[in-house]
Amino acid sequence: MKIYVYTLALAALVFSGCKKWMDVKPEDKFLEEQLYSSRQGFETSINGFYLGNTDGTLYGGALTMNTMDIMAQLYSAGFNSKSANYFMQSFKYGDDPSKALIDQIWTKQFANIAGVNNFLAAVDKYGAVMDSSSRQLYRGEALGLRAFYYLDLVRMFTPSYTQDSTVQLMPYYTKASNDISPFYPTNQVMQFILDDLTKAEKCLLESDPAVQQARVSAATASMLRTSRNYRMNYYAVKALKARAYMWMGNKPAALAAAKEMIAVQTKFPWTTTEDLKSPFFCNKVFATEMIMGAEYTKLLDVFNNNFVSTLDETVLLTPESTGAFITQTVFEGISADYRFQYSWKIVAKPYPTFVKYQDTQTSGYASNRTVPLIRMGEMYLIAAECEPDLSTAKSYLNQIRVNRNFGALPDNATSVDLTTAIMKEYRREFIGEGQLFFFYKRTQATSIIAGNTNKSISMTSANYTFPIPLSETTPR
Repeated sequence: MKIYVYTLALAALVFSGCKKWMDVKPEDKFLEEQLYSSRQGFETSINGFYLGNTDGTLYGGALTMNTMDIMAQLYSAGFNSKSANYFMQSFKYGDDPSKALIDQIWTKQFANIAGVNNFLAAVDKYGAVMDSSSRQLYRGEALGLRAFYYLDLVRMFTPSYTQDSTVQLMPYYTKASNDISPFYPTNQVMQFILDDLTKAEKCLLESDPAVQQARVSAATASMLRTSRNYRMNYYAVKALKARAYMWMGNKPAALAAAKEMIAVQTKFPWTTTEDLKSPFFCNKVFATEMIMGAEYTKLLDVFNNNFVSTLDETVLLTPESTGAFITQTVFEGISADYRFQYSWKIVAKPYPTFVKYQDTQTSGYASNRTVPLIRMGEMYLIAAECEPDLSTAKSYLNQIRVNRNFGALPDNATSVDLTTAIMKEYRREFIGEGQLFFFYKRTQATSIIAGNTNKSISMTSANYTFPIPLSETTPR
């Protein structure tokens, strides 16, 4: 039991802001040695990160299906003025509920980073109990996770990279220490992230079973989650590189990384109509295409607390009540689109509500309790945005549109049409996954259509950037 408790403490090491580290007492030192006396101990420890990812303040809520999508104006946060999301929807970051949520996101994300740094130190110190391949696997996963956590911090807490990459707002920790990291320029932090990804890629190329697998993602009908795409794997690292380069505005590098992933599409195959129509499971999250995701056993609870259509409209996360935002603005009247057919239903309300995360008959199928974090669709959208040849760029975008039963772009579509279509695909493709807000921020959209009114609202640079919490800056 003590080992179990210490494992959780290691994976969720919490400190004030990101400065006051827990002391390692002699008893803790003994427990650490016991924990890492076998490969199983390392496995137990790193599993803590994957479990922790589903925290409601992180990828089990705020950073995927509620706060980030509320800020992208996909639906209304209701009328509960005590809710942080009520204020976040209007970008009122200075109000107390918003400040509390932003502080929790910052603190818990840095807690993840602290845990990763402790884990990496343990691999170096105690890793001799494992074979070299296992050491490389765990080191690669941890480095990739650190880059993943930091990239999202950058996307939330620093200005759009192409707007200002020199602002010094982000500390960067690579080891557990009482020392306080300085604030680094964003371009330096991004280089640290890319360095971590390069190291992770090398480690995982030599050790990740996914590299040799003809298919990495599990079939939709799989009851158990055993595939590598529920962990930081070799291909997730490569996809993160594409995302990072895209954030930096380095389109040639982003295109190259995205094309490497597109070249291995068969490892993450497109979701089929059979996957969607089964009475026992319904792969509404397109899990077969998922490069990395989180299994969340309490996902149905999140759905019932936020999206179930029987909720009162003061708390239900839904667009405006005519349904026009979803049916016409987002899906442009194409009701055959699989993302509309299977993720939006008219039940108990006279307009469509979001059912993507509703477990089918509480089936227990892995795809019904999955939150995608990186999917192949993003790689095609990156390629479409970065490819200089218009015909080729349209072909990348059409891969998504055709496989979602939406239909290809017209042959005479211009580059302006393509740019607009890419934005619309981000809006359709990633509902419930938190990526749309970052697309708007990266492209510095000056107006977006709000789901609660189906009308345009103006956006400023300040709307897109979370303030650094006072717990980090005062004192420092």
